[in-house]
Parts: sequence; C-alpha cells; structure tokens
Amino acid sequence: MTSTYQTKILTKSVQHVLAGLLIFVCTYGTVRAQVTVPDSLSLSVTPTLFQMSASPTQIWNSSVKVINNNPRELTVFAKVVNFAPQGETGAGKFLPVFDDARDGSSLAEWISISTDAITIAPEASFNIPFTVSVPEDATPGGHFAAILISTKPPISDGESIKVATSQVVTSLFFVRIAGDVIEDGSVREFHVAKTFVNLPKADFEVRFENKGNVQLQPQGEIVITNMWGKERGTIPINQQTHFGNVLPNSIRKFEFSWKGEQSFSDIGRYKVALTLAYGEDARKFVTNTDYFYVVPVKAGAITLSLVLLFIFIVRWSIKAYVRKMLLLAGVEPDLSQRELVQRRSFVKEGDIRISKAVSLKAPMQSGYSDLRDRFIKTPAFFGKIKALYSFTVAYKRFFIALCVILFCLCVLVIFIHNAQKEQRDYEVVIHNADTKIKLSSEDILYTKKQTDDQARSFLETDASTTTQQQYEIVLVNSSDTPGLAASLQTLLQSKGYTITDLQSDFEKSKPKTVIVYDTSLQNEALTLSKYINNALLSARPLQSTSSPLITIYIGNDFISL
Repeated sequence: MTSTYQTKILTKSVQHVLAGLLIFVCTYGTVRAQVTVPDSLSLSVTPTLFQMSASPTQIWNSSVKVINNNPRELTVFAKVVNFAPQGETGAGKFLPVFDDARDGSSLAEWISISTDAITIAPEASFNIPFTVSVPEDATPGGHFAAILISTKPPISDGESIKVATSQVVTSLFFVRIAGDVIEDGSVREFHVAKTFVNLPKADFEVRFENKGNVQLQPQGEIVITNMWGKERGTIPINQQTHFGNVLPNSIRKFEFSWKGEQSFSDIGRYKVALTLAYGEDARKFVTNTDYFYVVPVKAGAITLSLVLLFIFIVRWSIKAYVRKMLLLAGVEPDLSQRELVQRRSFVKEGDIRISKAVSLKAPMQSGYSDLRDRFIKTPAFFGKIKALYSFTVAYKRFFIALCVILFCLCVLVIFIHNAQKEQRDYEVVIHNADTKIKLSSEDILYTKKQTDDQARSFLETDASTTTQQQYEIVLVNSSDTPGLAASLQTLLQSKGYTITDLQSDFEKSKPKTVIVYDTSLQNEALTLSKYINNALLSARPLQSTSSPLITIYIGNDFISL
C-alpha cells in the first residue's frame, strides 16, 4: 500500500510536467503526465521517463501510451528530438535533428517512430510504437532524447523546437551506453540562506555538479541538529524516485525549506549536515556541512537576563558570606588596609589572619545557632512559628539569594532536559521549478519506519476488514511525542484503512485522543475508536463542498497503547 509520503510525492509530481514545462529532472516524479489546453482539451502520456542501459548494436522495442481524456476525438503528432539541460532549475530544452546534420551520434537519431497524424477516439488511448537501434559506434556514456506528443506538429526555428507548451506532453529517454563510463560528481555549493534567524526556520540550497559522461542521481538527506547534537529535522533528497537526475557537464540546484517546532530550549547554533550518494557502477559519497543560529529576541533576552542575574547573585552571595566570616572573626570588612595592618592581633604582614576556630562553615553555624536559640526561648508552637518568621526576616538576604540560585538552577535543568529531547515536530518543503512539496515530520518518520523490516511486518493487511473506503482519514499528532501519527498509520493500515494525510500540530499538547468525524460517518468513527483505546468522539456537520472526512487528533494518552 502506498504511504502518505509517497502519495504526496506522486500527486505533486504530476503537476511538474503539466503544461509541458520540460522538467526533466524533477525531484519527485510519476509515470503519468497530463496537460490541459485553453479550450479544455486534456492530453496525457505514460510513462514520462524511460531509463535503460544498452550496448552497441542492441535493438529495443516499446511504446508510449497517449490518453485522450476528452469527450471528442483528438489528433496528435509525435516527434523525436534531443534533450539538453538548460539552467540549474531542472528545466531543459529540445534540440531538433536536421537532415543535413545527421551523423548517427545522437539518441534522437536512434529512435524510430511514426510521424503521421494519429486520431484517438473520445475517452480512449493509443499506443505509439517506437524502436531504439543503438549503432555499433555509439559512444559510451549517457544519451538523452524526448518524444513530443502534441496536438499540432512541432516547428523548428533552426536551433530548437518551438511548441505551444499548453498542447504538448513529453516522454523522456535516458539511455546509458556501456563502455568507458565516467561517474564523477561533487557538491559545488551547500549553504544556509541566513546565518541568523529569529525563529526555527531556514532555507537551504544544494548545487550538485556532474563532471562525468552519464546522468547522476544524487540521493541522500540533510540532517539538522541543535547545539546539543539532537536531531531537529531530516530532509530527504531524491529518495524513492527515478527522477532527480543531473545530466553530464551540468549543475543542478536543489532548494529546501525547514520549519521546526518553537522551543525556548532550542535556541543557539544548529548544524546542517548534507550526505549524498551517487553512481551505479561504484557508489560514491559526498558530504558537506553548514551552520546557522536561532536567536529569538525575546527568548534570548530572557536567557541573557537569567544568566546575568545568576552571576550577580552568586557574586553577591560570596561577598556577603565573606563579610559575615570577617565579622565573626572580629574584623570589620570596611576597614582600610592601613587600619587592618595596625591590628596586629588579626593581621600579619598585610594579610588577614583569621582565628583557627573560624572556618568556612562559621556563618552557617552562626545562623543555625541563632535559630536554635530563638526556638529555645519560645517553647509554645505558635511562638516557634513567630520565631521562624522573625528569623527569616532577619536573614532575608540569604533566603532571597538562595531562592534565586535555586530558581536559576531549576531553569537550567529544564532547559537542558528539553534540549536533550530526541525528536521534535517539523515541516520541510521541497522546491521545484513550478511547485512545492510539503512534508510533515510524521510523513518522514513513517517512511523511515517502512524501511525497517520489523515495521514492514505490521503492514500485512487483514483481508477480513479491508473495505472500499469512501472517505478520507487525516491523522494529526497533537501529543508531545513525535512519530505517534506515523505509528497510528501503521496500525490502521494493518486493519485495511487508507490514510489520506499525516500532520503535526505545533500548538500542542492535547491530553486526550479525539476522533472528529462528519455526521455521515458515525459508524466508521465508532469502529476506529475501538482500535484507538476507545478514543473520544466529536461530530461535526458535513461540508457539502468537501469529501467525507475523519480527523484523528492524537493526544498524550496514545503513548500508553
């Protein structure tokens, strides 16, 4: 069963090839492209990408399916052109093959396809066959081409193919010829857009350069950790997709955004670690790091104030303690150095010499003796309460300093404890040329669980409970523990349910798990509640403009399941 993470990728990827934007290396892709023209014509082609390895003299036969989604006939034309990168955004350009320039070296010349007009019946499809014949002298490395399917014949201007982008869909060809293949790539640049940010939000840019002669698909991730080394986000790069390729002698730019959960304890320096792997013949790895600082003005001011207050109180307490020791030793702290030297009984060679009977515990012992004497003089219970109160007032400076120090220490302990938390909720956005893919931390955590053999075993669907689900289920993690929505999705999928979306609630936390359902889905909500420890139910009116929906807000009580 396709995960929510993968479903989001596929849904967004269909948009990448909409309007024939020529996106040949989209970060995430699908095997179906669709475009709609101004007069509401709809044209689709599948697959959108052919990747193959071949040897000289090899012949390969296949076909491209063109789908007419319109209520009337549609006439289309097919043309083979070469394909080359253009810029760093993932866009490409079509290069025609001229009769007077044919030398058999380009992939477009190896592909044979009918260029006659093809009429497709309403709501029908047509398979256009083609043949790839690799010549004997084909150069090793990568070769790239495309089949243009258009409602009008493409026109060449002498350098490139001119097409009405709203009337064209494409199927790309990446062919790898065996031989002296060079796989060489590097991270040309990796950096954070802003070094200092007020909130836990950051934008990242990766520029990957392909120095070889075949296409490379860099795969990996960006891991974000706070100054305590605890992970605060993971951004997947080109995982679970055939797209995301970088063509030879070109640079591809990947852009990402990250938004973390706001927390007072997560201020400070963040480390951003990039790890990429590429290559088919021999897997190679490249790494890079960068840093940025989360310095919220309000939280930073509070932190600095507490630190300064702690230092001031400690310094003041030490000085007060020393004064008290001197007084107990019979030395007036405010005397000048000359006056101290004149007091031979307490001073020798300019240094203060305190009696051996006076130790560092003297002020504490003096205070304890004072409190004991007060209690002895007042045997009555209420008298002792009054004596304790008068003692506290008499030593108020000591107690104030003690309370401030204890408060600062408690804040420090809470700060360190929260900063050491293993996971927090976050969102990432993967930027493409014409759209954005937003993933929650629950999506990414669920995908990670899918890669674990033990987690996969939970996905064995119970066939007895599998039904044709006619409504949507959205899981929202409103607890203090990241990953609970991903765990619940695993549980529900094992019962035959399909999860529409995973989300994180940054405005936590909710103590109880609540199932909010449309009034038409009462029985379904009751069944779901049985799987979630009899979670609370809350009905809402059905919105006529939307599909029936059940939203499960996961609270802290789900941890005990």
